[in-house]
Amino acid sequence: MNAAAEEFALHGYAATNLAIIATRTGMTKGALYGHFASKRALADALVSESAQTWVTLNRSGAADELSLKELILTVGRQMRSDTRFRATVRLAADCTRTTGGAPELLAHIRREITAAADRARQEAPRSSPLAAQSPQIVAHLLLTVAYGLTFVSEQGHGGRQHDAGDEVWQLVLGSLGLCETTQGRCHVG
Repeated sequence: MNAAAEEFALHGYAATNLAIIATRTGMTKGALYGHFASKRALADALVSESAQTWVTLNRSGAADELSLKELILTVGRQMRSDTRFRATVRLAADCTRTTGGAPELLAHIRREITAAADRARQEAPRSSPLAAQSPQIVAHLLLTVAYGLTFVSEQGHGGRQHDAGDEVWQLVLGSLGLCETTQGRCHVG
């Protein structure tokens, strides 16, 4: 499943090749088809597993009790650390673009983030940038950043990879007034 998740996350549904997945797992394509009748069945298995991961995450930090900042950082961390979850979000995004409807898992995550954005907006001062935006737009922005950060890394000093994720979150969350600052820096912890 990990090889399939990596391929789906990187290439999306349409461009993922089952022969490559089979090769990466050391199986023949026929053996892979013995486990999954089609590419759709393999994708569905990943989505089902990730839906369970989301339920577990949701229970461990009841989404309706988390702040918007905590919720989006949880989603972002899960997408960066869990290839299968990231693949599911990619599959959901692909499906949304081609059919116009978001699969249930992505729709559920979006609803949770939108609800948290609405709560944060109601609690924000009228002068806050957050107060001027609809919760749907805030949720869309935050999900776009979380998704995009899974594919972006910066070249650091000496050609080494630099993870700028925390800095991006500091900028985005700070711009929305969603975090406490110390010496002008938003803490994303």
